[in-house]
Amino acid sequence: MVPHCRIVETEPNGCLNKDNRHRLERVLRLRKGDEFVITDGLGKEVIATLLENGQYTVNNWYEPQRETTVEVSLFVALSKGDRLEYIIEKAVEMGVRKIVPLISERCIVKDPGKNKIERWQKIAETAMIQCGGCMLPEVSNPIELTKIPKPDENILPLFLYEEKLGYSIDGLNSFSEKFNKIWLVSGPEGGFSESEVNFFKESGWKTVWLGKRLFRMDTAPIIALANILAPYWF
Repeated sequence: MVPHCRIVETEPNGCLNKDNRHRLERVLRLRKGDEFVITDGLGKEVIATLLENGQYTVNNWYEPQRETTVEVSLFVALSKGDRLEYIIEKAVEMGVRKIVPLISERCIVKDPGKNKIERWQKIAETAMIQCGGCMLPEVSNPIELTKIPKPDENILPLFLYEEKLGYSIDGLNSFSEKFNKIWLVSGPEGGFSESEVNFFKESGWKTVWLGKRLFRMDTAPIIALANILAPYWF
């Protein structure tokens, strides 16, 4: 049985770093001979045995096959408060590979600051550990909406929109499963401006309608991601 105690160690060298040692020995109360799991954040993990003074031994690295086969990147508008933190946590739990904070016309927050970006990456790491993931998602620096690169033909680019102009979320799976890369854009509380909607349309993005109810900015992307990724969880 795989132990529940998990850490991320991108360069395993047989010795725990300070933070991981504190978590295992002080918080989780592991002792010499106890087992825990190390993930490299790149899709693999290994069962390790704790020794003395923060040392450990490992068995063979393996791929546990808990990651989705589709690579989803979430582009989500900056917001005030902790709403974006909630989105990051839940998106990572569902299997999103990359999160890109967006600066759009109606964003109240324009510059979250370096400390906030570091906190977002830590939230992503914690969420990955919590759900048993092995692929550490990237949380990038915020970019302006119009700086999003044009998606190539191997990517299914989707943006959430309050009007039924293209796809509806209930019929998206039958089409999205043809792609191994999906980009999803979700806007701020005030929605996208007309010029931003035109930018997406002219760049080849497809609109996705979530239905007759209007959802808040921290609810809409979670609903969309759950519908897109649920078929890959089993």
